[in-house]
Amino acid sequence: MDEKLLTQLRLLKKYMDMLKKISNCSKEEYLNDEILKGAAERYLQLSIETCINIGSRIISLEQFEKNINVPETYADVFEILKNIGLVKEEYAKNLKNMAKFRNKLVHMYWELDDEMVYNIIKNNLGDIEEFIKITAEYIKIIINK
Repeated sequence: MDEKLLTQLRLLKKYMDMLKKISNCSKEEYLNDEILKGAAERYLQLSIETCINIGSRIISLEQFEKNINVPETYADVFEILKNIGLVKEEYAKNLKNMAKFRNKLVHMYWELDDEMVYNIIKNNLGDIEEFIKITAEYIKIIINK
């Protein structure tokens, strides 16, 4: 069993639980609370980075059986997961956009729109939840190899 993958999956679930708690706040409460906004941004960043870490770990496990290029960017991680058949094309686009948003969270945080972040945690966590399911299925497959 791959402990690194399991650890990352546990962390991702923890971060998602925190984001879901924050998403239960009203928009007004969220927008008026600097600590809440900071927590949301940080847990969103950690969630996206953990998806990238999981994808990178899967790529490293699969490279022994498949001819896989090393990703050069975080978005490339999800392109490679699409190429090996783990995620579908349209979903890979969403994940690549998520990786690009992570870069904004980290490197251009002063340009963040608080309402946009609130809308993401309120309405767009489904992509990360889907990634959790895909990762859990992948783990089941490697256990049965």
